[in-house]
Amino acid sequence: MIFLICAGGVSLAVTLTVSVALSVAIGLVLAEAIYFKKRFRDLKFSFGKQSPRLWSPKDRFDPKKDVTTVRKDPNKDFVILAFPDIQVWEPFRLGKKYVIYNTIKNAVKKTEPDMIVLLGDNAFYYSRQCCEKITKIMEEIGLPWAPVFGNHDFEGNADLAALGDIFMKGAHCLFRKGPRNLFGEGNYAVNIEQDGKIVHTLFFFDTGSGAFSYDESKVRYVKASELKDKSPAFYKTRIHEGEHKGEIRIGEDWGAFSYDQIQYYKWLLAGIAEENGGVKPESTIFCHVAPYEFNDAYFEWINGGCDPEKGFGEMNVKIGSAPVSTGLFDAVLEEGSTKNIIVGHEHENDLSVLYKGVRLSYAVKCGDECTAFAETLNGGSTLTIDKDGRGIRYENVCVPLEGKRHYDKMMWYYHELEKEEDEKWTMIEEEEAKNGNA
Repeated sequence: MIFLICAGGVSLAVTLTVSVALSVAIGLVLAEAIYFKKRFRDLKFSFGKQSPRLWSPKDRFDPKKDVTTVRKDPNKDFVILAFPDIQVWEPFRLGKKYVIYNTIKNAVKKTEPDMIVLLGDNAFYYSRQCCEKITKIMEEIGLPWAPVFGNHDFEGNADLAALGDIFMKGAHCLFRKGPRNLFGEGNYAVNIEQDGKIVHTLFFFDTGSGAFSYDESKVRYVKASELKDKSPAFYKTRIHEGEHKGEIRIGEDWGAFSYDQIQYYKWLLAGIAEENGGVKPESTIFCHVAPYEFNDAYFEWINGGCDPEKGFGEMNVKIGSAPVSTGLFDAVLEEGSTKNIIVGHEHENDLSVLYKGVRLSYAVKCGDECTAFAETLNGGSTLTIDKDGRGIRYENVCVPLEGKRHYDKMMWYYHELEKEEDEKWTMIEEEEAKNGNA
């Protein structure tokens, strides 16, 4: 090439410059081709193994197949640390230099737990690689750990069954896929045993990833004016036009418990009680999306003056429960066993409220992905179980941001848009009220 260019009367300096530029360009094209080939390979979709278990309410409970067990030291309390919504989409962000890894490490150091729970929306996009990395981190910690799936976990390069297979490769992982004829993936139970006796049961349920059929006439609306001062988080979701103008729709369409999951919960409790000499242990439910009754609990709390003996924490966004109750909380009250329901999903909430004898809690979000509140809400939450198996204390645990940040400009952009939209409609409503009173 150099000979041909020089033969054409071009100077050697120019010839060398052109040759170097062409070489660099070719190198960049090859590097990009290799990069995208790797990205394509990484995004290749994986399918997991289907659970062999089929369940019927008429089945006989088998403690060896239907539940797993962890041992509790009778000389100390049992502490469970819950991490919701890690929601990481690239595995390198789980590295030791980044916020998520250091949040997990520092929260574990601060709370000294006996067990870790992942509350769903653990990963998406490169979900397979991210879950492999999460599993590695959990196994390095060396404690029993139990994950559930959220509404985003399926949005990646593996189905939930494949992600479950990855989790179950961890020696300390308690995850089970559960019966394949139930709604969702990963409906299972873990017994906490002390001196050969079941003192507490942990239930894990998949609340799904989208809408379900329901009667729209059953959906509740409240007047926005009733919540303007008491709950800005709900007020800013008010409807501005149409039949329900000036009202707030309770609930969203993110997911919920299905009828078969509720029956499975009751069936498991009955079997566990029979194994436990007829004694039904206290229990806790972990899931991603809040049951509908979180709304009732919240409204009762704020209308009662926000009693600190009953509730604590923040409600910065509207509760994303289903728009109607599917019966889970009624079953909880009927059975009388479950005293705590712990969820994730709303990254900006960490409210915990006692309602009808059951504590309903949002755990503190883990890490700085998909949130504009990382500076104030970063860490996890703990449930402490005493020697008698009672959940005696629920606490939010915040840790400082440490490590390389993923500054989520998109989340700030959306929050700014919401703020601008709210200000716009506030001005319109004020003008309408002024004209109406003239």
